[in-house]
Amino acid sequence: MLRALFASAALLTISACSPAAPPTPNDGAVLTIYGEIGVVDRGAIDPLMEPLFTRYGIEFDAACSLNFSSLDAMDQRVIRADFPYGQEEHIFSGPLLRDALSISEMTGDTLVITALDGYQREIELSRIEEFDVILAIRMDGEVLGLGGMGPAVLVWPRQTDYRLTGMSDEDWLWGVFAIEVKQADTETSETENSEAPDSETPGSETE
Repeated sequence: MLRALFASAALLTISACSPAAPPTPNDGAVLTIYGEIGVVDRGAIDPLMEPLFTRYGIEFDAACSLNFSSLDAMDQRVIRADFPYGQEEHIFSGPLLRDALSISEMTGDTLVITALDGYQREIELSRIEEFDVILAIRMDGEVLGLGGMGPAVLVWPRQTDYRLTGMSDEDWLWGVFAIEVKQADTETSETENSEAPDSETPGSETE
């Protein structure tokens, strides 16, 4: 009898000292936000353990990381869209990108979004605030996984917002895993705006 009581007490003690730790934004992070932000939960990059950051030239001393659970716990929006453009429509769901970014208390005005394949795209924050762009983590009800379009896809409401009618796929990044928040390089912008009108640009017509 005493032996059973001692065994029960021991089990209760172990249970009390070993509670199940709830997931935190730093457990299995799928999105890392860095740069001009006010909230951080991790330190600098470890080049040995995080080679993908180094490979794509990503550097930071501190960052804000979000895991799937934290993204999934946010208000989920749904967008039906053809992606790739002109192909079959799919139902994408996930939080608004601006909501996910707000967790980091960003102070910049420009985003540099990096995908797992190394594709990077600079997008003005004002566009993310103007349009209901979502950071999709599901497609047709299924979680977006690695090897497919995961962990996340930038999805724009081009099917329902007439201002985005005919929008190309350039800003539809899939495999999104890192977002830098920065201040726009005004010097570069002024230089680009002052280029001669006959300078060659991608897609420009030539005689």
